[in-house]
Amino acid sequence: MKKIYYLFSTMLLVAGFSACTDDIGLNVAPPQSYPQEAPQVIDGFTIAVGADFNSAIVITEEVKELQVVKATATPTLAEGATVVFRTEISDTQDFTNKVVELPTTSANNAATTTSSELNELIKTMFGKAPKARTIYLRTYFYILDGTSASMIPTPYIYGPVTVTPHSIVTIEPAYYLIGDVNGWNFDNLDDYKFAHSDADVYDDPIFTITVLMPAGYFKIVPQSGKDADSWDGVIGNPVDGNTELEGMLIVDDAQAMRVLESQWVKITLDMMDATYKIELLGNAKRQLYVPGGHQGWSPDSAPIVYSPNLDWKFDGYVFMQGGNEFKFTSERNWDGTNYGKSGDGTLSTDDGAGNLTVSENGFYRLTVDLSKEPYTYTVTATDWGLIGDATPGGWDASTPMTLNAATGEWSVTAALAGGKEFKFRANNGWDINLGGDVNNLTYGGGNIPVDSDGTYLITLKLGNASAYTYTIVKQ
Repeated sequence: MKKIYYLFSTMLLVAGFSACTDDIGLNVAPPQSYPQEAPQVIDGFTIAVGADFNSAIVITEEVKELQVVKATATPTLAEGATVVFRTEISDTQDFTNKVVELPTTSANNAATTTSSELNELIKTMFGKAPKARTIYLRTYFYILDGTSASMIPTPYIYGPVTVTPHSIVTIEPAYYLIGDVNGWNFDNLDDYKFAHSDADVYDDPIFTITVLMPAGYFKIVPQSGKDADSWDGVIGNPVDGNTELEGMLIVDDAQAMRVLESQWVKITLDMMDATYKIELLGNAKRQLYVPGGHQGWSPDSAPIVYSPNLDWKFDGYVFMQGGNEFKFTSERNWDGTNYGKSGDGTLSTDDGAGNLTVSENGFYRLTVDLSKEPYTYTVTATDWGLIGDATPGGWDASTPMTLNAATGEWSVTAALAGGKEFKFRANNGWDINLGGDVNNLTYGGGNIPVDSDGTYLITLKLGNASAYTYTIVKQ
């Protein structure tokens, strides 16, 4: 007759720990051991936390075997029967959020894993940043007897445990261009900051800058160097005056890269791989002008559509009355290339091309794509609002904003919830939405956090196409 073993356990809470240091210099406290809990004796089994999970875990480059859980004593098992373990990890004590299985090996009444397996699992759950993370563990027990397995019905739950994953590189939160472009001056580095997404820098290690570069040399300053006003840690490449358009980045004995001709360039850094790439953009246009009936057909005072990436794709906002006509021009006069209507959604550079029109009053988003032929454009009326769990309507309904047509600013006074988030969207939909940096909102950008409960005046500023911004002022 097959023997079935049952184990009824209570939750073991291991408390009292602090964050730990790691091998790349994060500002965290030294590793601490958790108070040693007595093994749990239940129905003849004595169960304890594995030796390596009794204290905060700091993973290094060295691969180690880690004991997860162990049965220090068992009742008499049938001949040949063994105890097998299966362990899950969660970021919450009740295992209602992220739950993933930790690969383990069962032998000698214990379950082990490797530091590399745990490292990858933590990065999958939380992201690649080498920061201390809090986890809980849940272990299920099985009695393996020949070809049959009987599960002990109640799992063994323990934690919290802190784990700091290992990363082979240190990526700083921001980088800046320095060189002949800014007179090798630390005082104006903010004007030459590389752009980055809202993601963690270890999940997205790509930084870019598009800049009008003079013929000359440049290097890269990390955030730590800027903060210290120091050349220590400034990044370059192995060859002084290197004109190659891509290569390796180094810190020790870093030499300057070089651009041979004055022109627009896009520089891309991959800080995970420590590489750079330079794209020569030549005479690419930064902006087009939008003269028309809305401002007296004067290119020298016309609003603009802007190309943040110098990729011949432009974007901007203009308030227009119904029936208004307009064109796009390449210069602040009529002497350059002028773009009029060719067909539905297409542009022509012919001098006789007709004017573009709008049918009704509205605050219009204008886009132009000159990157390929036929040249195209869009004209979309927009009505803006707030959306998010910080707003009165939550994520289900926009809170309307009011337009100042003269300035291109939308504003609203609303009660916002602290510790939650919002962003801006147009037309009660997600086709056009803005989020991210307060000084440079981007389409599809990250949610905007609200620090504390309160009534706020929120203003979305779309009048300057070169940088969409917002302000939030507690009333």
